[in-house]
This record gives sequence, structure tokens and C-alpha cells, in this order.
Amino acid sequence: MSEQRPRYGNAFEYDRILNVYFYTSNTTKLLQARLLFMRHGYELKHFKGTREPYDEDYSHGTEMLLTRAVRQVHEEFGFRSIFFVEDTSVRIESLSRLSDFPGPAVKDWFATTTFQDVDKEIRRYGGGRAAKVKSDIALYLPNLTRPLFFHGETNGKIALTPPDFLPSVQYPWLTPETFNGWFVPQGANRRLGEMEFEESLAYDFRAKALRQLLTRLEEMNAVLNVRPIYYTVRRPNDFYQGLLPFHPEAKRNIVVVIGHKCAGKTTFSDHMAGREGVRVYEASSVLYHIAEHEGVGLHNAHEALEFLGQKGWDIVAKKIAEYVEKAPAEWHVISGLRTPEELLCLKRHFPDCYIILVDADSRVRFERHIRRARDQEVRDFRDFEIQDEMQRRFGAMRIASEFADFVIKNEGTIFQYQTRIDEILSAILNTSSKVPNEKQRSFSELYRCLWALDQISKPASCEEIARETAKIGVPIRIYNTNRALKEVPEFARRIETRKNLLQYEITARGRQFLNLLTLTKGLPEVAVVPWGLPLD
Repeated sequence: MSEQRPRYGNAFEYDRILNVYFYTSNTTKLLQARLLFMRHGYELKHFKGTREPYDEDYSHGTEMLLTRAVRQVHEEFGFRSIFFVEDTSVRIESLSRLSDFPGPAVKDWFATTTFQDVDKEIRRYGGGRAAKVKSDIALYLPNLTRPLFFHGETNGKIALTPPDFLPSVQYPWLTPETFNGWFVPQGANRRLGEMEFEESLAYDFRAKALRQLLTRLEEMNAVLNVRPIYYTVRRPNDFYQGLLPFHPEAKRNIVVVIGHKCAGKTTFSDHMAGREGVRVYEASSVLYHIAEHEGVGLHNAHEALEFLGQKGWDIVAKKIAEYVEKAPAEWHVISGLRTPEELLCLKRHFPDCYIILVDADSRVRFERHIRRARDQEVRDFRDFEIQDEMQRRFGAMRIASEFADFVIKNEGTIFQYQTRIDEILSAILNTSSKVPNEKQRSFSELYRCLWALDQISKPASCEEIARETAKIGVPIRIYNTNRALKEVPEFARRIETRKNLLQYEITARGRQFLNLLTLTKGLPEVAVVPWGLPLD
């Protein structure tokens, strides 16, 4: 809970959202922008042209270039929409005189220049390696005569040696093949192109400009959703005639991605940025927003667990269900849910949703954690294991393999992981309806033990539980009964006294978990004692 996460604000609360397009022929820029939009709760659309959307005339500076670009796109393509264009420029201090060099022409310059050429020129002019990379965005709004501008820049220096690292597969702008491979941002100890994505966000010039744009869009969407008492209509109602209609709603596919820290949940969501019509909902960000609305600040997993216990274990899922219902999108990706009650809530709202468990060995995940350097409170593997156990206390990760529709073992290459994701998404698209197969209907020892406790409806010994399990299969051994139930303290209360044998009693959360299992297996649900009332 101490990591920095995307903060959505009220993005999913709005009934009206501005449709925003990015006019670019650069697929890498598009992917980066779409990913940041997605992480902030917005969908970024793309104009698919058959040629460059505008002429890149660098003779009058960046602002004039972008102003002309906006005008040209609007006039030539005649597409009525809100859109933006972006331009990147570089200034190498020792090679710049009256204007930035190479300036906005960096793309063409870089294509014909080697690192050795630049290094030689820098040494010729005194050896100063200071450089600045800038990103400028111009946003077109239909009722304004001029575009709105947003600017992001990063100071740094050109590295002393050519790049020798591999490009990122998931984030292709982090690569040795562009100026990012030469550029070391101020305050960093390695090149921008070789950073992990989360680390790069603090230094990336384009990300800075895009965040400014997103902040302004958040303000405009807030105004777009004010109630009528806050404004006066000064034109007749037919003013709105002729505006583009909303796109018809496509088939809705809902996937819920769960997993331990650093298993690959965020990577899964980010991979979806390459698709059209995607909404991503990060459970921790939604929880933060709910807590802030209640006037509560959450700083760690202990506080989050206490808050959910007080307000309801499924409040995050209920809020996300509202967002999904009113957001037209082909894909809805819900990431990071941690309680069985949340998953049960979504299964009830959306019976055709799919739960995908992303798993990896704890050592593999710890190595990723160290590489990403996001959570400074977790310093060694022991801390990492303690945090894992804390996450299990929310409930879902104790028994995730019991109800997941798909399981991805993410311990190989990023290519293998992305291939598996695409295979699963393809399978979902090609499935007309969800009918549990016989394998899904099989009963685990845990399921049968909890079922038996629910049938007994009072504290029971392991022997009594074992006898009851015979009603739905071969009786479970007494030892196995104890082994299964002691691993899930949230679902079965352990009762030890000197006078009686060891006993277990199913909890209200255990009944909800039992319902989640029965629902995913296509079986009738059990009765649940209302939250907060005693079991007996």
C-alpha cells in the first residue's frame, strides 16, 4: 500500500467524458500516451490515417509548428473531435547556438547520426555533455480559436559511452535505438532508455507533458458533469443537433486479474494499452478514492484491511461495477482485487466475467521488486514474505487457484507472458457463453470441508467434518481436514479448549468464499449470515 499508484480522481464517476484523439503516425508515442491515459481512467482514441497527419515544418519553432499542425489536421481531415498533437525536441548545449540543436528535427537528425559522431563533435566544442529533452503538446478544442499548450522537459547529459542494453519489449520507447538510449536524466544514474517503466515516469519528458494534459482534461470533465444549477443555457436546444453520436457499445468483455505483488498484474493491464476500447480499473486506486471520500487516509495494508472490515469487504467491487456499467468499452480490465467478497460481487453483477490468476515464484517476484525499486519499505526477502502474508489476510490469494478461470505462470520472458495473455483474450472472444466444465465442478478438500461446516452449522471436530464430507464424495481424512482448514483462518475459526477436541466453525467470510466457489462451479449458493451478525 506504500507504493505510488495511478490516482484516478473522479474519472470513473463521470457520466459524460470528452472523447480525445491523438493524431500521430508514431505507434510508439501512441502506445505510451494510451497507457498513461488508461492508467488515469481515460480512453485515448487514435485517428488512423493513411499518411502523415500533418507537415513537419521546423523553420518557425515548436509552438508555431504545432499551431499549424492543429490547423492542418482540422481543415484537411474534417473530423470533428477534440484532439492533440505532440512534438519532441532536443537541445545539446555544446552544439547549440542561436537555436536548439538538433531541436524539433531530432527524429531526422538521429536517423543519420551515430553516437561516435556526436561524441566527436561534443569534444571538439569543449566536451560539455549537458542536454535537454522537451515534449510539447497542442490540444484542439472546438470552441477555442487557439490550441492549448502543454510542456514537459528533462535536463540531463549525454552518456560517455554508446548504449549496450536491450530494449524493453513491453514499453518500446525505453530503448537504445532512440535518443533515450544516449540520455542520462539529471538525478539518475542510468539512461532513460534502460530504466524500468515505473522509474522512468519521474524523468520522462513526454510523460510530464501528458500528465499536464490529463490534469487539464480532468478539470474539463469535471465541468462537463456539473448539475444544471451551475450554468445558464444561452442557446436553444437545437444547438446540440449535428454533434457526432456516441459510438455504439461493443460486446463487453470483463476480465479480473489477481495475483501477488510483482506477479505481473500491471504488466497485464499495460499490455492491453495496445488495443482499442479498453478501460482499466486498479482496485487500490479505487479504494483510496473511496477512503478519501470518507475522510480516511490509508497508508498501508493494515489500515486498508481495517477499513474494508468496517465498511464492507466488497465496497471496491461495488464501485467498480458502477463504473463498468456506464463505460462503453469492449474490454474492462479489473486489476488487484484482494477479497473473495469483491470477486463474488463482480461474479453476481457480471456472470460472464473471467478471473485470471497471474502467479510466479516468490523469489522471481522479489527480484522484480528489487529491479523496480518502488517500495522502499520492503528491503529484503523476509520483508517481502511478510508483505505476501499480509496480502493473503485479505482472503482471495489464499485460495485463488480454487476459482480462477485461467492461471498464468509468469516466470519466463515477457514475450512468453504476452503470448499467453493474447491466447487467453482470444479464447474469451471465441467463447459465446460460460458453462462450467466437469473439471470446474470438481470439489477440492477445502471446498468440501467448508461445505461440511456450513451443513453442520455449529462448531465441529475434524472427525465430524470428515464424516459430513462423505455426502459429496469420498470422506476426507481427519488429518487432511485439519490441514485444509488451518490454512484459511479468515474462513474457518479454530477453536481449541482443554476439555474438547479441536474444532472449527465456518465464518461469515467463509460462507461468502463458499458462495464464490459454488458460483464459479455453476452450483447453488448457500445462505449467508448478514455481515456483522453472529453466526449462531
